[in-house]
Amino acid sequence: MPVQFQADRVYLRPALAHVGTLRFYTDTGGGMVIAATALARLGLSSRPPREQVFPAHFGPGARVVSMQALGLPASIPLASAPLMVVPAMRQISGWPPQGDGILGQAWFAGHVWTWNYPAKRLWLDPPGWAPAGARAVPLGFPVDAQGKRIDDFPRIVVRIAGKPLPLLLDTGAETYLTRAALAQLRDGGPRRRATSMIIASLFERWHREHPGWRIIRQAQAGTMAAMIEVPRVRVAGLRVGPVWFTERPDANFLKVMSSMTSAPVYGSLGGNALRDLRMTIDYPRALAWFMRGR
Repeated sequence: MPVQFQADRVYLRPALAHVGTLRFYTDTGGGMVIAATALARLGLSSRPPREQVFPAHFGPGARVVSMQALGLPASIPLASAPLMVVPAMRQISGWPPQGDGILGQAWFAGHVWTWNYPAKRLWLDPPGWAPAGARAVPLGFPVDAQGKRIDDFPRIVVRIAGKPLPLLLDTGAETYLTRAALAQLRDGGPRRRATSMIIASLFERWHREHPGWRIIRQAQAGTMAAMIEVPRVRVAGLRVGPVWFTERPDANFLKVMSSMTSAPVYGSLGGNALRDLRMTIDYPRALAWFMRGR
């Protein structure tokens, strides 16, 4: 795929005739979104959604456009779900814009993908392909009473401090650091970067039980959320870390995100935990494979 990795976050950059390159943020834990400014560059118009979920979630003024209308290169898979049109790609007030749009769970659905974080490559693999020598783990996806897949937000169980922890597998989890937090880190990275996330109640429990784990208060611009450094995380038995987790309100995951996953999730596992790994996700078979990168 024509991608650009930035601070463990992945942008798809398809080139289009006459309009240049589009820049889509890719996010296994996100939705399908496009900026009105990108539509204007493409000379496209939007339409009211025929899908009932859009007015329910975004109000009667919601507008959408299909991926098919964008004229993307044939090598780019197309999602059946439309892109919701928003005025600007700004997730949180005070954050810089996020390119031209977001390609989320509906774009990844139905395919086999490999992220090689150290090599900064993303592949669309053939159906049924699996990497040799990698460690496989099951993923959870929500299904209805007939066993039909409802959504494609992947749930994974990792281990932290010897305990299992169910998380959203979220390649788009990110943060935008305050300047004070960046000064405390002194790691040479940018303010906008991948993060992992954890609910506030578990964040505070970790702080009580592991007082040696570093904490930075008021770390995220806009929300002033804190973050905590977990020394070791085990993903498919592979040890990664240290990994910074950004604090999020309990309801964000226990009420909102957990309603779209196969069972409750308590946060998300982002690219900052995956940066040393090569990860393959087979959406049809609900499996993920992990191995050291390159």
